Amino acid sequence: MERRLTLRERVKVKLHFWICVWCQWYMEHLQVIRNASRAQAAKAPDVMTSASLSNEARERIRRRLTNQN
Repeated sequence: MERRLTLRERVKVKLHFWICVWCQWYMEHLQVIRNASRAQAAKAPDVMTSASLSNEARERIRRRLTNQN
């Protein structure tokens, strides 16, 4: 899913799916999750870009990180 498989890899995966119903089931569920994630991201693309921390929260994080070192 992260990269295009080579022909050899695709053949191996297809052969494996013929004998392993669990892996086939798992891959189908990964596809559902992937499609749902993409659909959700397309609905609200600016949600992640508009998120920011308050100055107080930034300072608390800075203090905690400084105290741990």
